[in-house]
Amino acid sequence: MQQPLTLPPGAGPTYPRYLLTLLMLSSILNHLDRNLPAILLPAIKRDLELSDSQLGFITGLAFALFYSTIGIPMGRLADHVSRRKVLAVCLGLWSLATAVSGATVNFIQMAIARFTVGFGEAGYAPCAHSMVSDIYPPGRRTTAFGIMAIGTPLGGVIAFLGGAWLLETVGWRWAFFALGMPGVLLAVLIWFTVKESARGAADGYVDPGKPPPFLHVVKTLFSIPAFRHCVLGTTFTGLVYTAVTIWAPSYLTRSFGMTAGQIGVWLSPAIGLGGMCGALFGGWIADKVSAGDRRWMAWVPAITTPVGAVLGTIAYITDNQTLAVIMIGFPLILCPVHLPIYGAILQGLAGVRMRSSFPAISLFIAGIVGVGLGPQIVGWGSDLVRPWAGEESLRYGLMVVVPFFGLWAGLHFYFGGFHLPADFARAKERV
Repeated sequence: MQQPLTLPPGAGPTYPRYLLTLLMLSSILNHLDRNLPAILLPAIKRDLELSDSQLGFITGLAFALFYSTIGIPMGRLADHVSRRKVLAVCLGLWSLATAVSGATVNFIQMAIARFTVGFGEAGYAPCAHSMVSDIYPPGRRTTAFGIMAIGTPLGGVIAFLGGAWLLETVGWRWAFFALGMPGVLLAVLIWFTVKESARGAADGYVDPGKPPPFLHVVKTLFSIPAFRHCVLGTTFTGLVYTAVTIWAPSYLTRSFGMTAGQIGVWLSPAIGLGGMCGALFGGWIADKVSAGDRRWMAWVPAITTPVGAVLGTIAYITDNQTLAVIMIGFPLILCPVHLPIYGAILQGLAGVRMRSSFPAISLFIAGIVGVGLGPQIVGWGSDLVRPWAGEESLRYGLMVVVPFFGLWAGLHFYFGGFHLPADFARAKERV
């Protein structure tokens, strides 16, 4: 028998689906605006005369520095005030910053625009995860996160297909504007239609009404062995996914001469349909297999991330264009499997007024290292070997980064799984 949902005051039976739809749309725009520069990089590089290291910065650290550091105060704010309002303001901000990216004329201006996108997107995960957890009980939570996580691959598809079409039709500047502005309308809809749920109600917890001190939250989180391993697992999984998403289009352009339109058509099935199946499968299978053994919540990504990374590495070894495109798809399909699982793990470990702060602190670690350093490391490696590798330099950077961090992520998820049953039990005792 399924556990019942917990509705906010005045909400009808369809409200949970409505909320998930809005959060999924927000996630789509979150990852669309984050990944859009990837398909536009060759044109941006040419027009703004940037190096690969500079491109790695604007797609990695320029975004991740604010995305990660601002996430913590955003999480604390969401634990204190209306999560609906925090999310709406953040969504409007990152959407406007994406649109403004098309007006930049040099490296500094583009970096500032990407800083601002990161600032706004920092508010999404803390608010969204907390809101879902107060409606969906533990036995249905991972599946709900899986539906929300569809936004990751769908955002990539729209960025690649829509960005490629707009690039070839009206140029990269208008692509930023056209794909950035819809988020402003969604922000208005969230502000006026989303309701605040009673915190902790889906778990039968009583809301204490006030979050504990921040240092207590940090101390509590890092005292949990499962968190320490799983946060590194999700960090390195994100590093692999981001490195592939950002640099694969440029790699295919330089090594195989593919156009932006061809890349969008070839890669979008893996990013979209494959990533959707990966996220949904991850959420569904984790709910099923972990019902009898909670360790499998972490052991599922302990399998999928390394397999995706190792298979994906073949793309950078081969000289066959078709095989390269096919193999690039494996990490794009299998890495998103961890997203709903990790979200459910965090919420299961968090107290009532820690449910925004836990993902925010995690976001700081995963954002700086995974989202920020992934593209940057590949860019540095590419520039390092360019004197002798020429246009093939990206091949070697990706060839090292993808398998190394993919296997490392798998090890942490594996070890983290052993601690989950005891850590979930201790979480209930703390509440």
